Amino acid sequence: MDAHGPPSAAASPSPSGAEAPSELDRLRTALALSQAREAELNAQLQRQEQLVQGLSRHVPGGLMMLDRLPDGHRHIPYASDGLFTLFDLDPALAQDPDALFQALVQRLHPDHRSMIQRWEVAAAAGAPVLSGDFQIVCANGEERWIAMQLGIQLNDDGHRIWYGMLQDVTVRQKMAQRLVERDVLLKSLGRNLPGVLFKVWVSPQGERQLQYVSAQVKQLYELPDSTQPGDWQRHYERIHPDDVAGVRQLMTGQGLDTSKPISYEYRVQLPSKGLRWLAGQVMPMPEADGSVSWYGYTSDVTEQKLYADAVISAEAAERANRAKSEFLSRMSHELRTPLNAVIGFAQLLQMDRSTEFGETQRGHVRLIEKAGQHLLAVLGDVLDLSRIEAGSLPLNITAQDSAHVVDDALHLVSDLARRHRITLHTEGMVPHLAVRADRVRLRQVLVNLLVNAIKYNRPGGQVALSSWRDGGRIMLEVRDSGIGMDPTQLAHLFEPFNRLGAERTGIEGTGIGLVIVQRLVTLMQGQIEAHSVPGQGSCFRIWLPAASETPADSVAMPLDDTPTTPSTDTPMTATILYAEDNEVNVLLVQEVIRMRPQWQLQVGRNGAQALALAQAQPPDLMLVDMHLGDMSGFDLADALDRDGRLRAVPRVALSADAMPDRIHAAEARGFKAYLTKPLDVMALLRCLDECLPSGLHAD
Repeated sequence: MDAHGPPSAAASPSPSGAEAPSELDRLRTALALSQAREAELNAQLQRQEQLVQGLSRHVPGGLMMLDRLPDGHRHIPYASDGLFTLFDLDPALAQDPDALFQALVQRLHPDHRSMIQRWEVAAAAGAPVLSGDFQIVCANGEERWIAMQLGIQLNDDGHRIWYGMLQDVTVRQKMAQRLVERDVLLKSLGRNLPGVLFKVWVSPQGERQLQYVSAQVKQLYELPDSTQPGDWQRHYERIHPDDVAGVRQLMTGQGLDTSKPISYEYRVQLPSKGLRWLAGQVMPMPEADGSVSWYGYTSDVTEQKLYADAVISAEAAERANRAKSEFLSRMSHELRTPLNAVIGFAQLLQMDRSTEFGETQRGHVRLIEKAGQHLLAVLGDVLDLSRIEAGSLPLNITAQDSAHVVDDALHLVSDLARRHRITLHTEGMVPHLAVRADRVRLRQVLVNLLVNAIKYNRPGGQVALSSWRDGGRIMLEVRDSGIGMDPTQLAHLFEPFNRLGAERTGIEGTGIGLVIVQRLVTLMQGQIEAHSVPGQGSCFRIWLPAASETPADSVAMPLDDTPTTPSTDTPMTATILYAEDNEVNVLLVQEVIRMRPQWQLQVGRNGAQALALAQAQPPDLMLVDMHLGDMSGFDLADALDRDGRLRAVPRVALSADAMPDRIHAAEARGFKAYLTKPLDVMALLRCLDECLPSGLHAD
């Protein structure tokens, strides 16, 4: 019997007495077991694949397996769907592991491709895990940051297989970059801002903690270098005692509104700078736990505060100056109006030969006019000085022929010189020296100096005028042979209301004429100097800038400054319309017009009445008071311009407002002349003679 054959029934009886299983049955059983094991393995594999797929789908980013063969060849046998999305790759590359690896390498930013070699070196050194961030460039040019972790495992063949997880950390990188930039910015601000940045945390129980303060705190408070920035209690040592309580309340947040920013200001006493003003603002940020974080900035505002105080003071001074100027202007107007009657009627009385006056009465009338003229001069000086001090005196600086201005001034003082028997000499005047100055104000300066030289001279004395050029300046000199001044008087020469004892001589004056002269010369960028010897006379020199351009050749003067005589021309008939709301002024002009019997005077008691009279019968000339009850003279002029028949009617302004800007404005609006009150009777007549239109028929 074959030892390897199946046992006999007698040798191996079946326990149950049944026939023993055959070899085929055993094979079938083994196959069934194998199939069951295979099915179990397949089920496990499916579960693992489902797990991997589930992880691949739900893990943020992508998964991959990188196989590095012994020959150095690399390929990617496995990559999750997320990897293709992450690297912006075609999913079809999953079918070609070699091409997939090359595609991943091509996506690496050029600056980061050397990373692979560094990781190879680390893996060769036995590193089980590799990690790091790198940058890729997508097909559309978008740059992304990728974080990768690689686990390394050796297979049975001894080569390395890398298992990796990759994530898009672009947002994180950008946030980290911004954090770095913010940190750099914060430090830069802390170093370079002139103030201090800080954060104070206040607990619900009132505990406070200075969590941040910039380095400028030491400089701002002049703290020792050894002071720690967090030692904020040292700051209180510098705070003014009266302000400490307010600062402590601010720092604790007690009783403060935490819904809006809070501004503050306090004083500190610094070792080197003394008293300084600090100011700033804090922004409260309430936290969920009831605490409050205060973010703030404090800086030195001493200069700004001083400037603001200076501006306030300047504005207050400006308001005061305006108020003073307005007051003086109103007072000037109110005083000039009655002076118009005083001086005007005094002149008319002296000119009236039809009334029998005794010599005593005529002397009284002359005294009335003289007193009125003196009061007018005082009023003019006070007004000029106030406007100079207020900085409201307009100047028209242009090239002027100095000789012409001197001629104007001599013309105005010639009568005074004759009465005092003073000889005026101009042999020292160089012709056609061009000087930069305001013509009216330079003439005023010269007239003032000449009047003084005449009044304080001796009978039969001399006044000499000279001029010359010295480099870029023109010198004008007024020299007299009068009483002179001693050094003490010269030292106080330009002080307001100081007449240097002249009030005891009986010579009229205000003591502000030379003050006005000095300040006008200064305003015209010039200088004035005085020399004097008691008993021998005085010398005043004015230095003004020379003009490079040729001055206008004009010798004309304002009509109201020109001494006039009655016209000798053939009388002409004319109708004159006078717009005036003051009856005394009306009466004065009526008396003046009576000196021209061929002239007819109509009177409008307000602007509306004057306009109606002009529209009913256009006059040959209009006299317009500039301060009518219902409108200004400018308003009346505008109404006249709107009527084509009246647009060409000549207009002469009469006003107690002697402000140069008003005079210039009237000239710009077409007024032929601007006569200031009090009126000079003869000047008014001459003005009317000159302004009446030509072609009027003789009477």
